[in-house]
Amino acid sequence: MSWPASRGRTSISRRGFLAQGAGVLLGTAVLAACSSPTPATPAAPTAAPTGAASVAATPTPAATQPTAQKVELTFFYPVGVAGPLSKIIDRMTGAFNDQQGGQIKVTPVYSGDYLQTLSKAQTALQAGKPPDVAVINAAAIFALNDMQAVVPLDDLAKATSANFVDDFFPAFLQDSRLNGSLMGVPFQRSTLVFYYNPDAFKAAGLDPKAPTTWDEVVQAAQKLVQRQGDTVTRWGVSFPSSGSAYWEFQALAIEAGQNVMGDAGNKVFFNTEAAVTALQWLLDLAHQYKVMASGVIDWGNLPTDFAGGKTAMMYHSTGSLSFVLKQANFTVGVAFDPKKKQYGSPTGGGNFYLFKGIPAANREAGWKFITAMTSPESLAQWSIDTGYVAPRKSCYDVPVYKEYTTKTPQALVARDQLQYAQRELGTHQMAQIQTLLSNAIQAALTGKQSPRDALSAAQAQADQILASFKD
Repeated sequence: MSWPASRGRTSISRRGFLAQGAGVLLGTAVLAACSSPTPATPAAPTAAPTGAASVAATPTPAATQPTAQKVELTFFYPVGVAGPLSKIIDRMTGAFNDQQGGQIKVTPVYSGDYLQTLSKAQTALQAGKPPDVAVINAAAIFALNDMQAVVPLDDLAKATSANFVDDFFPAFLQDSRLNGSLMGVPFQRSTLVFYYNPDAFKAAGLDPKAPTTWDEVVQAAQKLVQRQGDTVTRWGVSFPSSGSAYWEFQALAIEAGQNVMGDAGNKVFFNTEAAVTALQWLLDLAHQYKVMASGVIDWGNLPTDFAGGKTAMMYHSTGSLSFVLKQANFTVGVAFDPKKKQYGSPTGGGNFYLFKGIPAANREAGWKFITAMTSPESLAQWSIDTGYVAPRKSCYDVPVYKEYTTKTPQALVARDQLQYAQRELGTHQMAQIQTLLSNAIQAALTGKQSPRDALSAAQAQADQILASFKD
């Protein structure tokens, strides 16, 4: 059966993925791991390729003057999804070091998940020994600014290239700038996307294309769920709600008409009709339509369950793409998150930051490292190896990436969805605020409170916490 050309939808058989845990965002934030760039035309679905080999990304040296003295840098980085990310980061850092003629040595320090990385960076800063460079959740920008932890990067960016900043997709710059200043450089960035099993669709007598609306999700899931007596052997659809439940939930709130945050870091919108509608729909999937497991669904295990055929459709990070494609023994489809009123997803993932309180030579060397790690070539290979969105427009002209996306068009879905993406929940006192929403979602899913009561209680507490922060 031929695949229909359909916007934001592609499929292919086995490839690599990474997933399990793109959970909490950091310190004053919990992770996740997209908003409005000029969208490229989405690629039409193609037949499954045999797959290209994964190669560790090699940073392109930044065009800066050699450092006059040997500089040693400490680089904190998190892992937000499962897979060989630590090994990839180590290889990328090692490649950079090898290119510096002994003048710069970067020591990568795996610092846990996003929340732990921010916490460790904060502790080091308070002790007067901050890391030189760190990848920290992009949504932590208000928290980092409140801590006065990182330096603005505008002058360094302008000195590097006149179009350095403009080459990044606008969706990822929304939480990279604060008060008009560039504070972070996008690196391991993501959105929530919709994974589906076209082979299961065919077997159930369905057209093997992704649902585009919530109603279509329900209709497909009702035919895809499989039972043996009272035991469910395959769920129709699964939506993760552990860890960073707030992040996944944001997509549904946006699709129902309103994000849970705006542009300011002192206001949230947890108890809107859009949010209540979204949370009620999750309950309905489990209890009214009986196509999804009830209660809290684990983020980390879900990609493995999908690849193992235990669910026919799932919502998950694009950062899980390489793992899912590699593990699944069926054709894997990837699509935009289905809409209620509109398409939408929050962006997620981490940015590079340069810390205050370090010597000038370290700052210069740190920026050289950042620009090497975020070169178009490095980011293109990073996307191939991980599944994260290549966040620079010029990445898509890199020959190896053009070849990869031709064979693996699923990798283009998250990029194309950026036109509908909005900011991840990032505020002052971010960890507390994100936890309030995650707890409210789980309280409703476990039957402790109604969706409206749970979200209203979270809104009241958030308002109280944020009241002291001015616009």
